Amino acid sequence: MKKLFTLSLALILALVLTVSVSAAPFVPSITNKGAPDLIVIDTINGKDVVGFITDPDGNKISTEYKDCLIITSITEALNNDDIPDKIRVPLIDVYNEFKDGKKLSDACPELSDIVKEGWDKDKTPDDLVIKDLFDISHDCDDIANHFNNGNMLDLTFDLGISGGTFITAIVYIDGKWVPVKDCINNGDGTVTVKFTEICPVAFLVPGNGQNIDIVSPTTSDMSGIILWGSVMVASLLAIVALIVYRRRVNG
Repeated sequence: MKKLFTLSLALILALVLTVSVSAAPFVPSITNKGAPDLIVIDTINGKDVVGFITDPDGNKISTEYKDCLIITSITEALNNDDIPDKIRVPLIDVYNEFKDGKKLSDACPELSDIVKEGWDKDKTPDDLVIKDLFDISHDCDDIANHFNNGNMLDLTFDLGISGGTFITAIVYIDGKWVPVKDCINNGDGTVTVKFTEICPVAFLVPGNGQNIDIVSPTTSDMSGIILWGSVMVASLLAIVALIVYRRRVNG
């Protein structure tokens, strides 16, 4: 009986370790919240402006209106089949890669220098977690025609993040993740990013509660934890039932 109990505890411990190792780099709320709100910076002819495409010298090339930009969160992509496949499928694909254990350091090696210079020289991209994952698409003119010769689009998002918290972002372009040009914590809960094109975006913050007011376990996909938790509870109940049965038989 003692050997059986010991073996069962060992199996349960192994399950716990499996859950920890297979955890994905997301904050808990990643799959149950909407996309972050865009901040309106101006109003032109009664229309809300969220940004401008500018050339390298700061000259305005194009005005971007809020109504023209479509922000699709991973939550919407996972739960709404009506979203066009060109938006939904790439977003789900990159989500699944991270959920299946892909490391941020492998997804975007260039993050290493950004983390060391902007946050802590002893940290790596794998000390970060994904706070928000969403797609930016355009629903008016062909915005891609404006992204050339170093032109960039500034957008500001309300992320509810504390001032002083390290934050950076990566974008998914041509099948790979690359860091954005600039990602600025404005100190009021908002973050401003410079984009060279619109595409899937991931905002990254320190994980495990480091330098951030969000307690961030390394996974938000709770299905695995629920599954293995159920297995562990069932195992414990089976052990108790077996002990009771043996006592009755031997008693």
